[in-house]
Amino acid sequence: MPVNAGSVLELREIMRILIERRWVILLAAAIGLALGIAMAMMTTPRYRAIVMMQYDPGAAESLDSSKTPSRAFVANQEMLATQVGLLRSETLARRVAEDLDLANVPAYGGNALQRPQRLRRAAQLVQANTEVEVVKQSLLIRLSHTSTDPKLAARITSALAQGFIAASLDRRYNASSYARHFLSDQLGKTKTALEESERALNDYSIKSGLFRTPGKSVDGKSGDASTLNVSDLASMADALNQARIKRVGAEAAWRNGASDHGAEVGSSAATLSQQRATLQAEYAEDLKLYKPEYPRMQELTAQIDRLDTAIAVQRKNTTGDQSAQLYAAYRAAQQTEDQLAARVDGFKGAVQGERVGSIQYGILQREADTNRSLYEALLQRYKEVGVAGGIGQSNIALVDDAQVPQGPYTPNVMLNAIAGLLAGLMVGIGAAFAIHLLFDSIVDPSDVRSKLHLAVLGVIPRDTEDRTLVEALGDRKSAVTEAYYSALTALKFSRPDGVPHSLFVTSSQPGEGKSTTAYAIAVTSARLGRKVLLIDADLRRPTFFGGSDNGLGLAHLLSSDDRLADYVQPTTIENLSLLPAGANTSSAAELLSSVRLPAIIAEAAALADLVVIDGPPVLGLTDAPLLGSVAEGTILVVESRRTRTGSAIEMSRRMHDVGGQILGVILTKIDRRSSGYGYGYGYGYGSAYDYEYRSKDEDDDGAREVRFDPLDSLGVHRTQK
Repeated sequence: MPVNAGSVLELREIMRILIERRWVILLAAAIGLALGIAMAMMTTPRYRAIVMMQYDPGAAESLDSSKTPSRAFVANQEMLATQVGLLRSETLARRVAEDLDLANVPAYGGNALQRPQRLRRAAQLVQANTEVEVVKQSLLIRLSHTSTDPKLAARITSALAQGFIAASLDRRYNASSYARHFLSDQLGKTKTALEESERALNDYSIKSGLFRTPGKSVDGKSGDASTLNVSDLASMADALNQARIKRVGAEAAWRNGASDHGAEVGSSAATLSQQRATLQAEYAEDLKLYKPEYPRMQELTAQIDRLDTAIAVQRKNTTGDQSAQLYAAYRAAQQTEDQLAARVDGFKGAVQGERVGSIQYGILQREADTNRSLYEALLQRYKEVGVAGGIGQSNIALVDDAQVPQGPYTPNVMLNAIAGLLAGLMVGIGAAFAIHLLFDSIVDPSDVRSKLHLAVLGVIPRDTEDRTLVEALGDRKSAVTEAYYSALTALKFSRPDGVPHSLFVTSSQPGEGKSTTAYAIAVTSARLGRKVLLIDADLRRPTFFGGSDNGLGLAHLLSSDDRLADYVQPTTIENLSLLPAGANTSSAAELLSSVRLPAIIAEAAALADLVVIDGPPVLGLTDAPLLGSVAEGTILVVESRRTRTGSAIEMSRRMHDVGGQILGVILTKIDRRSSGYGYGYGYGYGSAYDYEYRSKDEDDDGAREVRFDPLDSLGVHRTQK
């Protein structure tokens, strides 16, 4: 059945890969360890000096007498990051390089002829070899510098800290200096504006005749009172009302005291008095809006005067001396009222004019007051900035100054060795898995089960003794013999009907031991009393040769209708016969594709209890699938550590596609000492029987040839594949 090539590596397989490739891993680890130590020994020692500083953002604020210190101030990450950035700045590095004259130190300034170039290089090295970090959950800043000279490292580190504090003070002084210059300019401008506004106020006061004194303004609000007091106008208005009352009383006394004789005269006087009262009321009402000089007011006054004259004439004609006295009192009251009314009107005009002038006066007054307040505030701030600028306190304090380091910071031989060892181990492990993936092969029975999903029929070990295959199989107690007997036993239980009558043995490529396996199965089955026929079906490269060299065999049988029995050759091994491949002059694929092949296999199964077919490799040829399709069962031979997993999977798939009945896999040439797999109880209770096929001759393509004495064993010779 087809097998999925992407099998998952289990923990046991991972351990096996690591154990198998342990020398690669150990070699990589040793190389990494050596490289780490070598790099440590070859690296120039470098020394690190450290200073500790405290950042206190409220230090400068607490010394400002104009402010109340607030110790609840907490610096945030942005403020600390700003200080770290300033410590790493190029400006600070250049300042230190200039202060310590690092341009003339060869390790920093280099060999440039121009001093600016050396200074730039020194500043870059100072900046590159300086590290700044903030101590967690604190306001402490750790500053360090690394150099090849321990004393120079301490000097540069200390200079960085001192330079940073000095730069902080410079920034504070420059900021206060700028503020003083700015406030000084603003004070000059504000002073000029104040003087101009006061001068304009004074000029307007003289021009308008308005002079203000502290007190109440003309509108009654707080401010300056004018020289023309409003209370005087109110007093005159009260006097006018009193005069008007007296005049009305005098007029009433005069009118009521007149004689009533002459009905017509009295009636006429009453009418004139009523008209005069009406005109007098209109005059009093219009006086609120118009001045006495207004034409209408003058017309009303003239009408009232005419009525008074008419009334006086009538009164004179009708009254005596008493009436003249009352009338004289009335006229005196009238004149007093008119004079007071004229004075009130004059005061009203003066107050209205003063109010109009007071508006502009107030504008100029407010402008002068604003300039005065602004000038006083700027003057006060200027004094405060001057005091704060003179305070030489920085918000950075030096906690621990730099000390000359007693030992190098780098290299650390132990750390480099451990790092090299770990790196080598990782590279070695990676290389081990890379080799495994690139050269993935079938190693042990677990690979057969997990990767090919096939049963393991047998595990054939290597042997360290210098014996041939015939010698190893001749030893009934050898590991090879018992391994093949075990495979034959497993073959009996590979299917319900037991061992098949026809058994096809193949492999993915030459040299994996398929011909050896076919020979061993045939020999062990014959020793058990079965009648076995071994067929050499590899027409391209035959393996077994009979005693007679007539060239007749399977190839001639496939192209003719001869009987199988005429071509079978007996061997010196009891119950074992051989059908050689024979001489082939045509295409092997055409011969095996003929209809004679199934008939020949069926005829062979009728002559023997077991027919063992030694076929060609599967990959690259069509011969093996054709042979597997006619055999009752197929055994796949896989060489441990040589057969690629992909090749074995492809072999299984091809045999399954043609309908071949795959019984299982025989794993050959397995190394028990490295794989941990054994046969029985450790190949004979712990004996190290590692069978390794020895050959007398070895051809160019790596196939080993083992020849057998015709008087011994089969009486044939074979070439192992």
